[in-house]
Amino acid sequence: MLPYHRKVPLRRAGMRIERIDIKNAPAQTYAALNAFMNEIRAERLPDDPPVPLEEEIRRARAIPAFVDVLYWAGWDGDQVIADAHVSVMRTDENRHMVEFEIAVRKALRRRGIGTQLLARIAEAVAREGRRLLVTSTRSTIPDAEGFLRRIGAQVGLEGHTNQLDLRDLNRDLLPLWQARAKERASDFELLVWTEGIPEEHIGQFAAVLQAMNRAPRGSLQIDDFQATPDQVREWHRAAAERGEEVWTIVAREKATGRLAGLTEVVWHPNRPRILRQEATGVLPEFQNRGLGRWMKAAMLEKVLRERPQVAKIRTGNADSNAPMLKINYELGFKPYISTYAWQVELAQVQAYLDSVRATKLVGAV
Repeated sequence: MLPYHRKVPLRRAGMRIERIDIKNAPAQTYAALNAFMNEIRAERLPDDPPVPLEEEIRRARAIPAFVDVLYWAGWDGDQVIADAHVSVMRTDENRHMVEFEIAVRKALRRRGIGTQLLARIAEAVAREGRRLLVTSTRSTIPDAEGFLRRIGAQVGLEGHTNQLDLRDLNRDLLPLWQARAKERASDFELLVWTEGIPEEHIGQFAAVLQAMNRAPRGSLQIDDFQATPDQVREWHRAAAERGEEVWTIVAREKATGRLAGLTEVVWHPNRPRILRQEATGVLPEFQNRGLGRWMKAAMLEKVLRERPQVAKIRTGNADSNAPMLKINYELGFKPYISTYAWQVELAQVQAYLDSVRATKLVGAV
């Protein structure tokens, strides 16, 4: 195999690339990574505060056990100026793919640094025996789109981070949606969990997560995800270790005890004014009963009542997810940042790297 780890020379100052054990890095490494990541986050999410070092460390050490993260940092002296990582899911499905990310300090882009890191990624993905690389970008960092197009990646799904300013929330809808659902779905009840998923429900909760497989995937070559009880436990453990508070509401059929749908939100005390709306879904056989609106309305009332410091709620939606967008727009959500999911075959990445070496091009990121 070609030596994809070999460096493409920089136009200016040198850089050393180091592989980092991200779960067990030294304190000074975490500090340098935190400083760099906050630079990048200030571009990606310009309205958000920086992430404190202590939280950064907790995030790194709380990666779920079923995910392996291969991580590299590009150093200039004692400063991190670029980083890259590959996330490998150790699950029964989607063994053909990995997720990856490359970030470079804004002032140092288009000097070949991203290409050097891409070479490390390609070598790692080849060792893993996987063929597809998937990543995402935001409209707030347009440089990333140019780099991905140069390496041959294609957009597989377009979407938005949609944001609800609670001052714009149509609060009249909340009691209305709940009343209508109780008429149309009187054989259901809502359960609220704020400290993880109760063990007696965890198997059913893993099953109801399959509702999320109905979300649009565009042309992305991603198979259905089949959550297991162990993965659910591990995800909630990791969230707690990161300092996140996860609230879950599920709809349960009274007669059978079967879970029909879910909605979840995540809040962190370091960003008290921002709440993340995560999964909302209803299994196909229980749709058209108003359960999705009921759960979302009940969750919003709980947030308004018990999290008065929250000012904005964000969620990610595919632009093609018309049913969910209809609900969110009715509530007052508005497009905030455009998002794009990309995919590229490993063979295409390797061909790009070959062409860079062959022509000694350095005009990448």
